[in-house]
Order: sequence, then structure tokens, then C-alpha cells
Amino acid sequence: MPRIIGWSRYLVIFPIIGLLLAAAALFVFGGLGMIGALIEGTLHALQGTPDPHELPIEVEIVEYVHRFLIGTVLFITAVGFYQLFIGEIKFPNWLRIDSTEELETNLIGVTVVVLAVQFMGVVFTLDPAELMNYGIGIAFPIAALSLFVGLRAWSTSKTKRSEREIEFLDEHKEEYVEARRQSLENQ
Repeated sequence: MPRIIGWSRYLVIFPIIGLLLAAAALFVFGGLGMIGALIEGTLHALQGTPDPHELPIEVEIVEYVHRFLIGTVLFITAVGFYQLFIGEIKFPNWLRIDSTEELETNLIGVTVVVLAVQFMGVVFTLDPAELMNYGIGIAFPIAALSLFVGLRAWSTSKTKRSEREIEFLDEHKEEYVEARRQSLENQ
């Protein structure tokens, strides 16, 4: 049974492949779309004939950045799953995933940036009266995610500190007992 469970970890290959394909599609089609939008925007600017039905070029660029960030989230997730279940890959330290906690923290960080970029894109298109509601709607998840990450970091640091204290006491318990005995004798 342990052998079957050990081999079952390779089932994660299917979501990894799906995540990588989705990330690649967002990168490739987003990149090509962005290049096309820049060329089209440049041609319209040179001709002096802006299309009144088109979004401003800044909004289009922000939307493409949004797609790239989502692709980045998918890529980081794929890499994280591979590193957690299959094996190590030589990547920069910031992309090295050793636990599900690290994967979640990376994803939360990128998600916050995606939400902020989404809001920035909406700033150009929404009616100012609706903008506040939209901003509040994005601010609450960002605040909740920030609180979650902060509390988790606090809890983890507290646990690690306690573990270090226990290790220290285990290593130095004889010295502590001797110092305590001498202290009692001197009183």
C-alpha cells in the first residue's frame, strides 16, 4: 500500500501540465495581442484618428499585464506542485517552494498584485460613482489575505521560537539545574 501511495503523487502531473498550458496560452496570446494593440495604437496616433469605441491604450496595456500576472500565478502553481510532489528544479530562490505554506504565500502575493492591477484598469473605464464600490470590493479581499499572511507568519515565528527554546533547554538543562541548585544554596 505505501508503494501505491508513493506512486500516486505522480498524478499531480496532470494539473501541472494543465497549468503550464494555460500559463503558456496567456503568455503567448497575451504577448501577441499586446504587440498588436501597440501597433494599432501607434498607427491610430500617427494618423490622428482615434476610434471613439476603443479603450485607451493604457487600459489595454493594463489588461494585458493582468493576463500576464494570471499566467504567472498559474506558472508558479505548476512549479510549486512539481517541487512539492515530484522533485527539485533549479530555479531562483524566490521561486523555490518547500511547503504548501510557501506556495500559498507566493500565490497570495501575486493575487494581491493581480487585484490591484485589475482595479487600476477599471479606474479608466468605470463611472466615478461606481469606482468606490469596486475599490471597496477589491480592498476587502486584499485586507483579508494580508491579515491571513500576517497571522500565519506570526504563528509560524512563535512556533519556531518555542521549538528553539525547547532545543536550547534540552541542550543546557544540566547547566540550568546546576545554576538553580547553586542559587538555592546561596540563599
